[in-house]
Amino acid sequence: MEAIGATMAFLYYLHLHTDLLKPEVKERLNPEKYTPFTLTEKESLTPDTVRFRFRVNRPRFDDELEKLVDNIIAQGAWAIDIKDHMVQTYRTYTPVGFFMSNVVDEESGSREGFLEFVVKRYPRGSLSRFLHDTRVGDQVEMRGPMLVWPYYAAKYRHLYMIAGGTGVAPMYQLIDRILNDPADSDTRISLLYGSQTEPDIIYRGLLDKLAQTHGERFSVTYLVDRGPATVAQVAAPNMDTVRAFTRGFERGKDVVLMCGPDAMLAAISGVKPIGAGQGPVQGVLRELGFTPADVFKF
Repeated sequence: MEAIGATMAFLYYLHLHTDLLKPEVKERLNPEKYTPFTLTEKESLTPDTVRFRFRVNRPRFDDELEKLVDNIIAQGAWAIDIKDHMVQTYRTYTPVGFFMSNVVDEESGSREGFLEFVVKRYPRGSLSRFLHDTRVGDQVEMRGPMLVWPYYAAKYRHLYMIAGGTGVAPMYQLIDRILNDPADSDTRISLLYGSQTEPDIIYRGLLDKLAQTHGERFSVTYLVDRGPATVAQVAAPNMDTVRAFTRGFERGKDVVLMCGPDAMLAAISGVKPIGAGQGPVQGVLRELGFTPADVFKF
């Protein structure tokens, strides 16, 4: 009986002071294998664009996997591979939001957070259709994070961002990172953001608030294909627009970041090829004298 009592006391101690008896923590980010994550929120931002929030968990104490994840995220702009398990294909998406709570659920021994994406539904986009058909409570397989573009505080004097539609995702990730980093307080950001109409402008409220709060460091200019327009210019990102936007660019100190539909990229910077590499700088930026060292395409 004494042995049983001692064993029970020991198990009780383990339950109170360690997580050895807790269930395995699932839904953890992993850059080396696909893991299922639960969709917890789904919000329509425009008629064809939705914000998705997925639950992410971590154990009470970070182990080597969490350290690896944090190290990748700390290195710059990052993305996640999302898989359609029905047809075994995937596409890479840039999260616009990532948060982890420090509050521990004593029952599970884990901390909960979330990962957010903004995805537009395309008629021929199998992954976008798959995600838009996903319901709250469903699970979706993901792998990541993966480093997309290395960045560190004060790497550039000025970031000139040109985005179209959901191409604002990597820009917003960087904008939020830079403006909230005390070590990066001298970096300036300008965003030229194109949409079809004003109601199609994604995260306009958040971007406007950031511009108001950090007006000396961040500015945003909206372009739309067609009116009516109250805050945007009804114009295309053509030679004149891009020349005016990048006025003041200093080679070696500044960078132009591009992300958007292929038609936009083809006209302004040249399309990024599938796979590794950036491809040559073409279109408007080439005519304005920009080189591959000046431009990065997401």
